[in-house]
Amino acid sequence: MMDTSHMPTRFHRKRAERFNKKVRQAQQHTARAAIFGTVTAGEFSKEPGERVTQKDILAEVDIGSATKRFDISLRGGPYAIDYSKNGRFLAYCGKSGNVAGFDWLTKNLLFEINVAQECKDIRFLHQETFIAVAEPNSTSIYDNQGIEVHCIKQLHQILRLEFLPYHFLLVASAANGFIYYLDCTVGSVVASLPTFMGRLGVMCQNPSNGVIITGHNNGCVCMWIPSEKCSVVKMFTHQSGLTSVACDRTGRYLATCALDRKLKVWDVRSTYDPLSEVNLPVSASSMDYSQRGLLAIGAGNTVQVLKDPHFGSIGSASSRTVLPEQEFIADGVTRRVLTNAYLNHYAVRPVHRVRFCPYEDVLGVGTNAGISSILCPGSAEPNYDALEENPFANRRYRQEREIKRLLDKIPYTMISLESLVGKVRREDIMEEWEKKKSMLLGEPLKIPMPEVNKNKRKGRSKPGRVEAKKQHIRLERKMFSIKAALGATERKRPQKQQSEHEEPSKPSEILVSRKKLAKKRIRSALDVLIPPVD
Repeated sequence: MMDTSHMPTRFHRKRAERFNKKVRQAQQHTARAAIFGTVTAGEFSKEPGERVTQKDILAEVDIGSATKRFDISLRGGPYAIDYSKNGRFLAYCGKSGNVAGFDWLTKNLLFEINVAQECKDIRFLHQETFIAVAEPNSTSIYDNQGIEVHCIKQLHQILRLEFLPYHFLLVASAANGFIYYLDCTVGSVVASLPTFMGRLGVMCQNPSNGVIITGHNNGCVCMWIPSEKCSVVKMFTHQSGLTSVACDRTGRYLATCALDRKLKVWDVRSTYDPLSEVNLPVSASSMDYSQRGLLAIGAGNTVQVLKDPHFGSIGSASSRTVLPEQEFIADGVTRRVLTNAYLNHYAVRPVHRVRFCPYEDVLGVGTNAGISSILCPGSAEPNYDALEENPFANRRYRQEREIKRLLDKIPYTMISLESLVGKVRREDIMEEWEKKKSMLLGEPLKIPMPEVNKNKRKGRSKPGRVEAKKQHIRLERKMFSIKAALGATERKRPQKQQSEHEEPSKPSEILVSRKKLAKKRIRSALDVLIPPVD
């Protein structure tokens, strides 16, 4: 709401009042619409030291939710997974070249192919109809039928892929230390940034502003935008190489983990000290934030979910760390888990990738032995915006939504740390206010006037006259050159001089002087009547 008491004029007060009226109406409509959003986020509470397993959760949920818990055993791992933006489809790729996509709710298979090459990463594009796969010699894009529609040779030896949905940019990090930005609307690489820090196997994106975050072997975290050749932010987070990074939905919190087995959560707005620090039993190979702020950690063969990790113990202030506990599995087999973890899940094989499903309380896990889907209450947003994403969209809605997204595409030059989208530039407002203020106070605006030639005479510099003068000068130059050429030829030609005693050939020449005879004469009436003298 705007305060109208300090407005200088009645015009500005009226405009501010109209704006306040629209704000109040929007608040009323939002409150009315919230009545229909009766779905609340799931959650479970437990006693200190109590552990909740998937069996305990399955015993309390309905049949529809129980079907979302499944395991798929596959060979040729490890497997990388990714969910579509609407949370309806799941795609995976393995080291042996197995690539597939399916509707994980109905278990309907879209396609399944084998590219006979090692696949490092997989990513859905703006819709589930296109999937990008990182192969050794290129990056291929497949449709929902498994047909290869594009093959980008420039993106070779790619390790990680990220897609910016509002900019239609496919970001790839390569083994040679380069970051590539591919514009999916035109199919060309708009930026290629060298990092000069070696192999790029750790990367994520900031969903709030589209900034790419990379982790390096020297313990640094860098932030990149396509319009700058160097990193815009560089943080020294760990004393060893990073293994995984993750950024939450709001873009405020950044989680990092390195080979020193320390998990640190940072505030991106102030990167001097971490908000919390946790000692893990094994360094995390993959991390991911959910829509409601839960942090999933895949470390070794254990998946742990932390609730509000930035409110944990602060290592820099109190020097406290959360120590893991030993959990008995079988004779001689134990595993270490966190005491304050929100949820724990034991995977048989080492965990390679963890991903939260949008709009569903499900966590996808890719391991060396296949993929798993586990239930994680309270991870997803219960009420979705159909104008943003619709899990129940049909084909016609998907086509219309694709056109609207292309029309609303944000140029990659607008990617910055301080997002310019949806904000008001105070400089423009102040400039406009100064102009209106000068007009109201009677001060004339300084308008730059064109320079006038004071020596100009009336009617002598019109465009038509100037062009006529130019043509006349060109004609005179051409005639001068022609006359000069003719004079040179006449000087070379021998002239026939008529002798003075030569008798006239025509009778009329007797009456004509010698000077006039030099000119060429025509036959007159006298020459016709009197025959010529032989």
